[in-house]
Amino acid sequence: MNTNRRTRPAGAIATILDADVLLDSARAARPGSSIDHGPRPQMLLAVNHEELAVVNREGVGCISGDDKTVGVYFDLGGMWDVIPLPHSVIAHAATEEKVDLADGIRTFGGRLDSNHYTWFSRYDADHRP
Repeated sequence: MNTNRRTRPAGAIATILDADVLLDSARAARPGSSIDHGPRPQMLLAVNHEELAVVNREGVGCISGDDKTVGVYFDLGGMWDVIPLPHSVIAHAATEEKVDLADGIRTFGGRLDSNHYTWFSRYDADHRP
């Protein structure tokens, strides 16, 4: 458990995504690229009344687009880049493991707390994955 968790509101429950499934799909989407895992865990979260978002341990993430993809952050040669992955891949990567977003986003200063609050305030408990 994060030591500063008590300073964040709790209750936004996310599903942990299988990082290897995401990585394999990203590499297939960009053959020949030097893609590696981004900040883990990657978490699936319901937001904004039935939309999907993938958020990582830095509290950085993307909301599903009209094209039925969700951007996922990966490391491409030392820089983060977003690769859109289809909903089917995200669903396949979903594990049974759940985490409160207050614990899934690391704690180290105001930026991370602000990132947590942004996603927490968008959380949609009625439609969680």
